[in-house]
Amino acid sequence: MQITAQLVKAFTTDKSQGNPAGVVLNADNLSGKQMLKIAAKLGFSESAFVQTSARADFRIRFFSVRQEVDFCGHATIAAFHAIMGHNHILVGNKQWVTIRQETNVGILPVTCHTEGKIVMDQNDPVFSEVISDKSVVTVLLNIEPAAISNSPIQIVSTGTPKLIIPITSLANVRRIAPNLRGISEYCRQHNVKGFYPFTAQTLKGTSDFYARQFNPLAGINEDPITGIAAGALGCYANRYGLAGGRKQFVIEQGYDMKMGGEMYVDITNGVKVGGYAVTYGEQRITL
Repeated sequence: MQITAQLVKAFTTDKSQGNPAGVVLNADNLSGKQMLKIAAKLGFSESAFVQTSARADFRIRFFSVRQEVDFCGHATIAAFHAIMGHNHILVGNKQWVTIRQETNVGILPVTCHTEGKIVMDQNDPVFSEVISDKSVVTVLLNIEPAAISNSPIQIVSTGTPKLIIPITSLANVRRIAPNLRGISEYCRQHNVKGFYPFTAQTLKGTSDFYARQFNPLAGINEDPITGIAAGALGCYANRYGLAGGRKQFVIEQGYDMKMGGEMYVDITNGVKVGGYAVTYGEQRITL
């Protein structure tokens, strides 16, 4: 059996940048084991598999190279870009259309705009464990204790729990050299799916935060751009007053990997994370 995967860069319109994802349309006949095998062959941090749903407009399943993941932000953007590109969603003469995706974390709306922006709803934030021992985290990131700012290190989830780590400067974020084995063990012990260090210093004047993500437990040593973590960071920034009461943010990520892009976060009414995408090819895989 031969499967065709669409190759999409999420959170960018530049084919040389962004976070790549494989998207397999019409995946109803694939088993979970086959999806995992395809995702492993594609080799991206996550790939998306589009199926029919009795509960929503589409069911989307997400796989890293090692395992199924409950939800993935950049692969959602990539999936709906591909779905629109193959005319499975028709906006018509409207400016946008909102549809529903069934995921392992529930049914979540996705709004597709005629100009190309795709905005996904995420779950309401869950603020859980605050990490009091900052030294453990700094050792795992190979940074000085003074590089951690005064805001708490905390696990926050809008669908997937992320360890949100406030860093004092852009230089300190960019010099992080993660202990991947240690981070994997820490994530296992604390039931968290990735470290997300960030700073309010940015490369671009139009952005609010710069971030990186490390999730080696899922086979993702560093993820270029992480939509589900961006939602958690937006909620965190609002709770701890890091943006002067604003509810809309632009988060940069991926530039350390030369795979940069921007995520647009809006927590005015629920949690919404959006961005653009571009298709850059396709790949045929034989099972």
